[in-house]
Amino acid sequence: MGDTDSPDFNKARGFLIGYSLVVTLLWFFGADLTQFKLMGNEIYLKENIRHVWLVIALINFYLWIRFLQRLPKRGLRFDEDMHLALDAALIKICRFFYKRRAFKYVEAKALEDGEGTLIKLRMSGVLSYRDELEHERGRDHGPTGPWDYFYPYRAKVWFSLVKVYHKDGKEITSHGGNGYEAIPSVSLYRAAVAYAFIKGVVGLTWFTDNIWPLLFGCLSTGIAVCKWWQVHHMFRHTYQSAFNQVLFFL
Repeated sequence: MGDTDSPDFNKARGFLIGYSLVVTLLWFFGADLTQFKLMGNEIYLKENIRHVWLVIALINFYLWIRFLQRLPKRGLRFDEDMHLALDAALIKICRFFYKRRAFKYVEAKALEDGEGTLIKLRMSGVLSYRDELEHERGRDHGPTGPWDYFYPYRAKVWFSLVKVYHKDGKEITSHGGNGYEAIPSVSLYRAAVAYAFIKGVVGLTWFTDNIWPLLFGCLSTGIAVCKWWQVHHMFRHTYQSAFNQVLFFL
């Protein structure tokens, strides 16, 4: 029991996932819970058999609570790796949807300044909040990480531009100068969050470490409760039928 109550997060996760898996397998294969082996001895249940699944559900719920209590601070929110995935998604989405608009903007400015005809534009993006985070992190009341920023500032992307002009029969490449700022719409921002979430589920550990054990624990606890409800009502129905038969003969 000391190991079960260990403050170690990994042990709490392991107990929850392991127990939830056993509960799910017992339900899926229709195991007979009136008898089992304990330390090599056959154990047969005789009393309160209809409440076996309820006891299993309560134990599962206890392990679920213990895991939830040991989650790291902000464990249910995106961690640094997930925010990096979100940053990359925002940059890709903004580059795709705003490149034509940026091209027209730079093209008009180039013609106005007599720089020539713009023929190519390369965009390299960074999230604007990252600069502030780098300078302000660690200060009193300063941001602690990406999770302290919210839309729309969280989604603002600053693009540095590499411009290729055609002038006097020559191609001129220009670095630096004015960049281009893009703020995606709420719909695009949500799409980026969804993309980062899916990528995190597949390729990062945040979901499987923090979220999946909670979902799996809820699923197995719900299965155990439903199974108890089914068995409990079956017992009640059996007792009611027997009682009705006794009344009939009386």
